[in-house]
Amino acid sequence: MDAQTFLGKLDRIQEIPTLPLVALKVNKMLQDYDISIKALSKTIERDQAMVTKILRLVNSAFYGFRSKIGNIPHAVTILGFNTVRNAIVSISVIDAFSGKGASQEFDIGAFWKHSVAAAVTSRHLAERTRLTTPDESFVGGLLHDVGKVVLAQYFKELFSQVWESMHNNGKSFCEAEKELLPANHGRIGAHLAKRWQLPDSLIEAIRYHHTLRKTANNPNLIMTIHIADIIVNNYNFESESEPDFSAANPGARQCMGAMLETVSEWFPKAATEIESACEFFLE
Repeated sequence: MDAQTFLGKLDRIQEIPTLPLVALKVNKMLQDYDISIKALSKTIERDQAMVTKILRLVNSAFYGFRSKIGNIPHAVTILGFNTVRNAIVSISVIDAFSGKGASQEFDIGAFWKHSVAAAVTSRHLAERTRLTTPDESFVGGLLHDVGKVVLAQYFKELFSQVWESMHNNGKSFCEAEKELLPANHGRIGAHLAKRWQLPDSLIEAIRYHHTLRKTANNPNLIMTIHIADIIVNNYNFESESEPDFSAANPGARQCMGAMLETVSEWFPKAATEIESACEFFLE
């Protein structure tokens, strides 16, 4: 089975979650540069469950605002259009993939903790390097591995084969899936993100976070998520041993060398934010 046949099979699975209508509408509205705060807020306010979650998020320790934000127009004004959109997407995807029916080997809790950690670390890298926008880096980091959830829930036999190869042969997930799957988790996640009508830059970040692509719409976003993933997988600030970042793409490692060299200085703050984000998103 080649990649196109596999992705076609993926398209025929009706149980795969779609984003809620409010997320799709907000995505479409933000393609119009003249959209008003009032119009966007009215669209969000039609989904009261989402309103409650957005207000809880912006008033959580994760954002740390001193004064309470009591309504959606205020949230949009304070956070900006894209940040609110990305918050809606983040909440929607985590809600959609609860892990029910996943392969026995797949720990959904550990998966989302890693994803949230990569999201917060991506945002920190973006803020410090100014190579790309922090809010887009956050949602890209959160969704970078979403293809793994699809595999674990809807292609259990294939996922189990990859998992067994990892543990029996001492391979990474990427190495094992390259040998066993017609499409890797990056391509699967990107295919799903395209169905969700996410921006092209996010689709590419999901697809190429392991294999950086210089010709992408936003190569710096891909690089930021790639380095964040490497840091989260390899850095432990409680350990005295030097972290191993050799798995990082050489070009990305050269560009972000300063961030890797000073990780012990800035990552503890990120770790605190990761904890706050996990408390909200993974309650």
